[in-house]
Amino acid sequence: MTIDVDHLWERLYPAAWKLARSADPIHDRIGEAFRAIRDLKGEQFAPEERIIYNEITDRMTRSGAVVEGGTIKLGAVANTLKMMTEVEASQIAESIFELFVQVAELHFRA
Repeated sequence: MTIDVDHLWERLYPAAWKLARSADPIHDRIGEAFRAIRDLKGEQFAPEERIIYNEITDRMTRSGAVVEGGTIKLGAVANTLKMMTEVEASQIAESIFELFVQVAELHFRA
C-alpha cells in the first residue's frame, strides 16, 4: 500500500490543533483529537508511525463498550476515557502529537 502522507497530515493536523488550542480538560481534548483520526487504518502509515497509531487506538479503546441487553450504552472510547487517569491521558496526548510531528516531517520533506 502506498503511503499518502498528505492525507495523513490533513487528518492529524486538526487532531494536534485540538490538543494544543483547547482549554478543555485533557480527557476531552484527547477524545476530540482521537475522533479526528480514529477512522484511519494502521496500514495507511509507514511502519514506525503505524506502531504509534496502533498503540493510540489500543489505549483509547482498552476498556471496551458497555453493553446492556444487547444495546451499547457507552462506546469503547467514552468508557475508556471515563476510566483513564490524568497521567495516561497526558501520555496519549503526547503520542498523538508525536505521531503528528512524524507525519508532518514526512509531509514537508516531500
